[in-house]
Amino acid sequence: MSDDNKIIPFPTNRIVERSTAGPPKDDKTAKKIQAQQTKQFVETAVDDISMNLLRQLYDLAVKTDGYNFTKDLALVVDLIRGLIYRDFDMKHPTQELADKIVEININKRGEKSAKIDYTKVLEIKAKNQKPLSNEFKDELNDLNGMFDGDNLDD
Repeated sequence: MSDDNKIIPFPTNRIVERSTAGPPKDDKTAKKIQAQQTKQFVETAVDDISMNLLRQLYDLAVKTDGYNFTKDLALVVDLIRGLIYRDFDMKHPTQELADKIVEININKRGEKSAKIDYTKVLEIKAKNQKPLSNEFKDELNDLNGMFDGDNLDD
C-alpha cells in the first residue's frame, strides 16, 4: 500500500496490454489532473449556485429577462467563481478586483466587516462624509453587540 494516498497500486507485472494502461503518473501529470478535476468541480458548483440564485430571484419577482439583469448576474456569478477558486488556492481575475476594492476591518471583539471602495477602480468621486464624533462612535459600538441574531429567543 502506498503511504501517499493509501492506494494499492496495480502490480505492473500483471499488465497485459500496456497501450490501455494509461499514461505514467508523474507529479506534473498528477497536478494537472487534480487542477482539471478541481476546475470541473468548481464550475459545476458555480452552475448549481447560479441556477438556485436565479430561481430565487425569479421567485422574488425580479425581472430576470432584462439586459442589465443579465450583466449584473454575470458579474455576481463570476465573483462567486473567484471566491470558490480562492478556497482551492487557484487564481481567478475577480480575486484581484476584490483585493483592490474591499477592505476588511476587525473591531475590538474580533468581528469582521467589509468596506467596498469603488473609487479605486471606477472614475467616480468619493462622497465627502462628515466623521462621527467619538461619543457617537462609542455609543454605536456599545449598541452593536445588542442586536445579535442569537439573542432572538430572549
